[in-house]
Order: sequence, then structure tokens, then C-alpha cells
Amino acid sequence: MVDRINNAAGVLGALKHLQSSGKDLSAADTRLASGLRVARASDDATAYHAAAVMRGQGGTLNAVTLSLSRAESISDTAIAGAEQAMKQLGAMKTTAAQAMTDGLDDNQRVALQQQFETQMKMLQTFIRNASFDGANVLDGSNPNGVSFIADSEATQTVTLEGRNLLPGGGVIVAMPSTTALNNTQSAADTHKLINQSITNLGDELAAMGAERRRIEAQKGFVARLADALAAGVGRMVDTDLAAESALIQALQVKQELSASAVNIANTAPQALLALLRPN
Repeated sequence: MVDRINNAAGVLGALKHLQSSGKDLSAADTRLASGLRVARASDDATAYHAAAVMRGQGGTLNAVTLSLSRAESISDTAIAGAEQAMKQLGAMKTTAAQAMTDGLDDNQRVALQQQFETQMKMLQTFIRNASFDGANVLDGSNPNGVSFIADSEATQTVTLEGRNLLPGGGVIVAMPSTTALNNTQSAADTHKLINQSITNLGDELAAMGAERRRIEAQKGFVARLADALAAGVGRMVDTDLAAESALIQALQVKQELSASAVNIANTAPQALLALLRPN
């Protein structure tokens, strides 16, 4: 029976529940569609702020990854150039060994000398062309090396050491390319210098390999850290799809029940009017 004539409290209460369930259902639909439980600061100020900070760190780590990828490419290029230089030294050593043979006539020695000079030029070409993105760490153009940021705060760096692998630069010993094989003794002296250069270059290649492994290890660490940050952001702001789906089903039932309650509440005034109708 109706308690008040001027205020239909039952209808208002049922309508309030219907509006509330509709609002909750709309919010759940939005969370499910966007995939975000916290899309605005008003949803959860603390989580929103923390997620924003972590997203910023993640963006910085992406920049660090790009920096380290460039370091990898420069290192790979340098190693490839140094390995090619090592092969060229081996070819020059063979030419010098041939020139150490007694009994060579002038034409044969001239031919070997020309071959040696060509090999020397190729060696220098390999070293000068070992450049990536404008950076060459083999030709002495970067005596202080090339540094790359290694953490999100830019407080740590990894450095590729600058080297000079050109003949006379300290690794490959200087040798008189135009007179190196003039006679048996010159050829023997040149052969010895090449042997020393091969040993020196082998040491440098070992050091370059160690640098490359350090860069790879740092890049792997940064990638894992970025993944952890992304997962942390997801745990704070992403929607639990299973929970939201279940909630939507429950809210749909609640909405239907609220609508039924409104209908039921609206029938109460009709009962009062029926009492007032004459028989």
C-alpha cells in the first residue's frame, strides 16, 4: 500500500537503484572496452600517479635500448673491420714469406712488391670503412672512444674504446710498404713486423669482443627492467577482464531487477485509486 500521497518513496527508491545499476554497468563497459581500470586520475589518484612515473621510466629505458643497439652496431662493424684486417695481414705475411725466397729475379720481386702495396692499401681501406652511423673506432678518429647511456637516469655509460689500427698507429706496426720486399733481408724484417702486428691485433680483437659482451649484457638487463616496469604498470591500471565480465553480467541482472522493482512500485498508486473508485 502507498505510504504517502505526495511522495512515492517506493518508486523513488527503485528508480535510484535502477539509475545506480545503469551507471555501474556503463562504467564496467568502459573499463572492459578500454582495458584500463585506472584511465583518469579521478579513478585512483595514487595508482594513476605511480603508473605515470613508471611509464616515464619505461620511455627512458626505450631510449637507452636504442642507444645500446647503436653501440652494438658500431661494435659489430668495428669487429668485422678488425677481423678483415687480420685476414689481410695474413695475406701480407704470405706475400712477405714468398719474397724471403732466394733466387727471385727482379720481375718476380717487383710483382711481389706491387702485390704487397695493394694489400697494404686494402688493409687501410678496411679500417677506414669500418664506420657505422658516422662513428669509427678503428681509424684513430675517436681517441677517447664513443660512450652510450646505459641506465634510465643517464648516470651510467658503456664506452667503446677508440683504437688506431692504421699502420703505425701502435697496433699494426709501421712498415715501409714501397720497399718492404726489396730483398731477402727486407722481406724477413717485414715478415717479423707483420707477425708482431698480428699478435697485437689479436689482443685488440679479444678486448673488442669483451666490450661487445658487456654491451649485450647491459642491453639484456635494460630489456628485463623495461618488461618489469610494463608489468608493474599493468598490474596497477589494467582491467581484470575476467572480473569485469563477471561484474557486467551481475550488473545486467541487477538492472533488470531494478527495472522490475520500478514497475512493481508504480502499481502501488493504482491500488490506492482502486479503493477510491465507486463500486
